[in-house]
Amino acid sequence: MQGHWQGPGTGDRAIIAAVRAAAYRRDPHSVAKRASHAVNDRTATLRPAPDTMARLTALLPVAQGVAVYAALTRHADTLRSSGDERSKGQIMADQLVENVTGTPGGVAGIEVQLVMTDRTLFQCDSEPAKLSGYGIVPAHWARRTVLGEDTDTAEFTTWIRRLYTAPGTGELLAMDSKARLFPPGLRRFNQVRDDTCRTPYCDAPIRHHDHITPWHSDGTTTSTNGQGLCEACNHTKETPGWTATPVPGPRHTVELHTPTGHTYHSTAPPPPGTGLDTSPPGGTGFAVAARSATRGSRKRRRRQRQQARVLKRLRFSRREAA
Repeated sequence: MQGHWQGPGTGDRAIIAAVRAAAYRRDPHSVAKRASHAVNDRTATLRPAPDTMARLTALLPVAQGVAVYAALTRHADTLRSSGDERSKGQIMADQLVENVTGTPGGVAGIEVQLVMTDRTLFQCDSEPAKLSGYGIVPAHWARRTVLGEDTDTAEFTTWIRRLYTAPGTGELLAMDSKARLFPPGLRRFNQVRDDTCRTPYCDAPIRHHDHITPWHSDGTTTSTNGQGLCEACNHTKETPGWTATPVPGPRHTVELHTPTGHTYHSTAPPPPGTGLDTSPPGGTGFAVAARSATRGSRKRRRRQRQQARVLKRLRFSRREAA
């Protein structure tokens, strides 16, 4: 190899760089073509991390990524040399949040959609809460955040959107609307209740708020007749052979019929303070998965998932051809 090879004692990064350089020299045109296409994949993602933390990741063109990191590093080095007691990584993280949000400390106001029991809030119970868009959070963190005792959020203006549950079953109380489109309050309600796409075996983020019984079939705009779906599942549901109906039960449940003749049940996740034993007869979600596994039906469920994926691909291929 030419250029970067330094013989014995060369580290892994130098070897990898030498291999990449050799590959670039062998086929520069394909490298340039891939690079021109890769810039279209730039994105930012958020993933939950342990202990009420989150991982914010950005996929950027190399020049932009290096420039951002260099600016954060330079700012952190300046503050550290001025006596700032925070670590270099802490300063970089704090500055990134401030630069993106445009306010000192990162956030001027936040609407916290916490689902928690009254015991957790008022009686110091240990039952975890659920933060919409993140997941399960410890009870003590939820209390401190709501009461303004958390040092990281004490200076923020916090609005609490309270979501009440029915005694015993844990069902979130209903809301309704006369409009065809779900109003903002009802969309937030469904978003918190469903958490992710309600199609069985799909846990993609919610992008569409859908009428279970369609509006053109006299479906009402209510929480009972609403569900959160990802974009792909919502379009798939509108193809011939797919039907969905609400099913009465302790928690919000949808019965889904597919063109292959299979029937699935989707039950909303249990709110904090409720168990998994409130599923309707026949079971859904985790309960039906556990019973199916004990009956040795894993192979059948795997085949059903494959069929659902094939139908989704067929739907999108038809749209592209059109």
